Amino acid sequence: MKTVKELLESILTREGHEPDIESMVGMLEGSERVWEGERDHHRWYIRLPVVVKLEGCYIHYTDFITTGDQEVDTDEYNLDEAYFVERKEREIVEVYYE
Repeated sequence: MKTVKELLESILTREGHEPDIESMVGMLEGSERVWEGERDHHRWYIRLPVVVKLEGCYIHYTDFITTGDQEVDTDEYNLDEAYFVERKEREIVEVYYE
């Protein structure tokens, strides 16, 4: 199986775009976001674990949200740490009394 980085590179190449880090990050940020984790607040930015759906694959990576004081450089994104996940469902039963 391809890595996330290899998948992004192949999609960008197929669509005639340069497969650089900025384009790969832009593709992830523009994909359908299906899950968000807990926000990790820092002075200039917030780290946010997310899962996006891209071409039928679910990809977990860390997104950055700026606080407005400073821009986050795309070099901050470590796409080597991005990985594929599977969508799973579970049913939770709530017990209550009336």
